[in-house]
Amino acid sequence: MEQFPVLYTNRLVLRKILVEDVPALLKYANNRNISDWIVNIPYPYEEPNAVFRISYAVQGFKSKQRYVFAIILKSQGELIGEISLHLWGSKVEAELGYWVGEPFWNQGIATEAIEAVLRFGFEKLGLQTIFGTCHEENPASQKVLFKAGFEKVSTNGNVGRFERKRGAG
Repeated sequence: MEQFPVLYTNRLVLRKILVEDVPALLKYANNRNISDWIVNIPYPYEEPNAVFRISYAVQGFKSKQRYVFAIILKSQGELIGEISLHLWGSKVEAELGYWVGEPFWNQGIATEAIEAVLRFGFEKLGLQTIFGTCHEENPASQKVLFKAGFEKVSTNGNVGRFERKRGAG
């Protein structure tokens, strides 16, 4: 795959993150309600963090280790979150990561984005398992994973692991 894929859903476009996305990244990621749950989003989230994030995404695609998509709400036309697949080991398993800006919570956006990325991961990348982790204190994220057909398979401390297998759901 030479060019970064673009995925479409009814309401969303999932595409690579661009330098033009920095203002939206700063607007939506600079939020404790986001940074408290996402390991690699610091608070405060400032321009150097956004520039590093874009570089991280570009390098991940070049090495075929990760696919970091900007979540674009078609009606808004700007980045409102991110969704990513981080390939592990033999590249038949990947970790799902995602966040959506707080003004867009409880609208099914994360679930819609996850469904598109699952199709991409299973059909285009040939993945066998996609997993996500989330804190037990984050029931909203757990609900999103369950809606997307994930099953909780384990808990380590206060972090649950959720999996979706190819052909399941």
